[in-house]
Amino acid sequence: MANVEKDRAAAGAFARLAELRPRHGALCAFATTLLSCMPVIVVLGGVPRYAALGDSFLLCLLLAAVASGAFLCARALRGAPRDGNRLARGAVVAYLAAALAFIVLLVAPDPWPLGAAGAGLVAGGALPAVLCAWARAVAAPMDRSLALCALVGGGAALAGWILALLPLPLLLPAFCVLVVAGTVPLLLIESEDSPDEADAPQAVPVACGKGALGRLLSVTWLPLLGLAAYVFMTGLVAHGAFGTMPATYLGSLPEAALVLLVCARWGRRPLLPWCYRVLVPLLAAVFVVLGAFPAGTFPQEASVTVLYGFYLVLAMIGCALFLAVTHSREVAPELTCSFATAVTAAAALLAQVLSAAMPGSDFSSWLPVVTGLFVAVLLLFLGRTAWDGLVTPQGGALGAEGAAGGEGVSAGCAPASAADGARVPARVADGVPAPKAVGAAGFGAVAAASPATPTAPEPSLRDTLEARCAEVSAARSLSPREAEVLVYLARGFTPAYIAKSLVLSISTVRTHVRNIYRKLGINKREELLHLIDEG
Repeated sequence: MANVEKDRAAAGAFARLAELRPRHGALCAFATTLLSCMPVIVVLGGVPRYAALGDSFLLCLLLAAVASGAFLCARALRGAPRDGNRLARGAVVAYLAAALAFIVLLVAPDPWPLGAAGAGLVAGGALPAVLCAWARAVAAPMDRSLALCALVGGGAALAGWILALLPLPLLLPAFCVLVVAGTVPLLLIESEDSPDEADAPQAVPVACGKGALGRLLSVTWLPLLGLAAYVFMTGLVAHGAFGTMPATYLGSLPEAALVLLVCARWGRRPLLPWCYRVLVPLLAAVFVVLGAFPAGTFPQEASVTVLYGFYLVLAMIGCALFLAVTHSREVAPELTCSFATAVTAAAALLAQVLSAAMPGSDFSSWLPVVTGLFVAVLLLFLGRTAWDGLVTPQGGALGAEGAAGGEGVSAGCAPASAADGARVPARVADGVPAPKAVGAAGFGAVAAASPATPTAPEPSLRDTLEARCAEVSAARSLSPREAEVLVYLARGFTPAYIAKSLVLSISTVRTHVRNIYRKLGINKREELLHLIDEG
């Protein structure tokens, strides 16, 4: 039975991966030609004029991206009216024009650094809004977002490899075609009609003000740190250890396949804490072991590719987390995307400044240092959360826990609860509507009250639980998000676990818990179980 459950979970995961749309192909084209990314620098580095124009273009692009991201972030914090579609269309047109203008400057008879700087300012100023538009268009729950990032990352690596093999007369036209393919579809996509966003359950009112930024950081600080580390290191050694085709592309494809395998095999549990507790330390350990071999040997040289894969996995997790946060709509998408863009652009800008300030320096020795610093922060955080899980009482009424005030604990790696270690036969995927994904075997009170035998078919039990939860939600006018949280509560999961599963802050989950208890007219977990048991 266990093997059947595993096979069924894997089949379901691959079925969800098959839910690709043309917009996902356009996103892959956009990622392939994102002008601030290191693989693009490697591809365009062979163009004769790039040496004279590339640095000024990239520096101005990053400066403008930081300023524009900070402006949009401050605007969202002030609660300014949301006009995302109109802003996105203008930004897409500006970004497309600036990118094509830069390509034209690369083939112009005479170099024009001022024109390249102007194109960089326009492209960088438009970049946060363009990224926000893409996030709104493809936002999905965590498991699907991580799979999407793996597919896009692998596809972009493959496309970049093909571009790098093209002769110069074909390289730039093909690059321009991909730029158009990666931006024009955004003009045709109505974000509010996107199935992913339209189906996303509303969280407690979209947060604004200073509290919104704190709520966002409580969920995203660790993935954002990993994403910034990736951007910083790849920008710092863009023409060094990583600036080679084998390390850039051969390191991307296997890691993309690895992340897809993780999504298919272990997507039944909250993926974010699993990745940081298992996958990331495993990759770091592989790098340490391979790097310990003598210099000049194959394992030691392969450690560079493994290290790039390590940073690429951090980037995939970070991007997937921000897509999942955009999908949850706990905070405004403009705040989520502009803040992430500003931070990562600042990291890339710092790398660009250091490279310019120390020309000819070999920054490859920085790689183990930055990697060790990130792993140290990760281990300290995991150790603290593990200790909190040991000393925090697990008993008590859930109503009292839900009524407690919010805490600044990351939903990605919140303290483990007793429910985290429980074996749950039915799959509770990250962000997947729980009434359709919960099995009654993990729902103790209902299973005990049901006259089911050990050989009772699981689908009927799952349908029974879904019907009971749906009846209670409809009768008490619960919102879609509250209906999701209700099922997790009924199964005995704590707010920390729910926050990890739905990629929400714990304070938001507790607000939902208070609302659910108030609407149901109950105060204790036992009353909740009894209410669901009665249907």
